[in-house]
Amino acid sequence: MKDFDTSNSLFILTEQQLEQFKQLEHFEYFYHLIRHDFTHLSFAKDSVSDVWIYFYFEEEPVINSEYALIFLLRNFMLNEILVSSKLKRLKKTTVGSYTNALMASVMTVNLFLDLLRDVLESLSKEQYDLYMKFENSSKQLFNDRFYEYEHYPKKLVQIETIIIKNLRQYLEENAAIYNDFKQKVIRFMDQFSIIKRELYEPLSLEK
Repeated sequence: MKDFDTSNSLFILTEQQLEQFKQLEHFEYFYHLIRHDFTHLSFAKDSVSDVWIYFYFEEEPVINSEYALIFLLRNFMLNEILVSSKLKRLKKTTVGSYTNALMASVMTVNLFLDLLRDVLESLSKEQYDLYMKFENSSKQLFNDRFYEYEHYPKKLVQIETIIIKNLRQYLEENAAIYNDFKQKVIRFMDQFSIIKRELYEPLSLEK
């Protein structure tokens, strides 16, 4: 995948985990299931990879605290997933399965993108345009040599803080809808696992 970068992970991965992570390149087609109005945004693609790690590994690795401060929105979404007892039950069918973990990741990220859409529309045009330009909080923006001359990191952090504050409020005010969305993801994954098993398990022929 064009934007695939293992160094962008919000988790601190071991060498073995990194090798498993790199295999996601062979499952690029799952990333085309991201909501179409967000597919051009790097943070949406990277979020799917972040969440895949949670669903794929039985015990999730430690979060990189430095990257958590750089990729604020991705970190917020990831933490919402980590604390969700509803979404944790998906791990029964996703641990060790690239495809199940990826499908669960895309569905879960899409859940947040659907809620995030309204929040982004509440930004001013100037804030929205700046965020879209630097939406993935590139690590280069936080390089000392860069922000000696530019104020983008500070402005970007301020905008992301506003987005997260509004998104948190949105989730609290629409808790019933939020829980219903999570339940839909769970129901979908139950059906996905059943259909996948029926399609790929060897057929038993009656004698």
